[in-house]
Amino acid sequence: MRDLEAAGHNAVGMPSSSVLDITDGGAVDAFVAGVRPDAIAHLAAMSFGPDARRDPDRALAVNEGGTRSVLSAAVRSGGGPVLVASSSDVYGAPLPEDLPIRETAPIRANQPYGLSKVGSERAALEASRDIPVAVVRPFNHTGPGQRPEFVVPALATRIARAALRGDDSIRAGNIDVRRDFSDVRDVVRAYRQILEGLASGGLPAGHRLYNVASGRTVAVREIIATLAAIAGIEVKIEIDPALVRSDDPPEIRGDASLIQADLGWTTTIPLDATLRDVMDDIRSRPGLDVSPAPS
Repeated sequence: MRDLEAAGHNAVGMPSSSVLDITDGGAVDAFVAGVRPDAIAHLAAMSFGPDARRDPDRALAVNEGGTRSVLSAAVRSGGGPVLVASSSDVYGAPLPEDLPIRETAPIRANQPYGLSKVGSERAALEASRDIPVAVVRPFNHTGPGQRPEFVVPALATRIARAALRGDDSIRAGNIDVRRDFSDVRDVVRAYRQILEGLASGGLPAGHRLYNVASGRTVAVREIIATLAAIAGIEVKIEIDPALVRSDDPPEIRGDASLIQADLGWTTTIPLDATLRDVMDDIRSRPGLDVSPAPS
């Protein structure tokens, strides 16, 4: 919302899930009818992969069913453009020859989260017969405010605790996998530019599909080293089998040349700056546990 307001838009946030259930089509329809938005950025989702694995039925209900609720409400309210946030997880585990992954790459999702996002894309394609719809497939992104379960804030939390306790080691899982990380503030700017393009006619109406990625990868090991340097400590990495994913592909890298060509979008915030902001955010959160680590 900050990005939209800074660009001169009047942003209206949807109520929290405790107030408005995204899977309740009637409630979503009433909310959208009351707001009468010129455009909708649909970001509500079960967005953490492990949550989806624990409750795949709920993931499908929220990610596909919720998307259908929003799109149906948009059609009934007058048909302003809608941006649907999908995920690069729809590509599944890419083969080395697939890299960098383009929008034309095969859909190989085989986990509940990715499969639920395939369902949300199917709903978007169906709705594009009636309203302008854009689907975005963001690759890994992070920034201040991200849930602590995600990899970067989780690592930042462990390092911040180690610095405060005087520890010299942290737990981690797959540290040599390489991922395409962007700053969330660059990502939301991409979303805004897409919606502005659809609303102004600068982008053709119908169904648009864009990767949102930096096009560069970094190893988790390098992220740990940068976060530790920001915290002013050196840490040893202890591999925790509970954090290791045996099916993690060695590298995932996106191709964002299409959105760059259509809208001139590219990432602008260096990863080091993002990681510094994440560390500052983690340090500022209440309740950071600094008690001695268990022996």
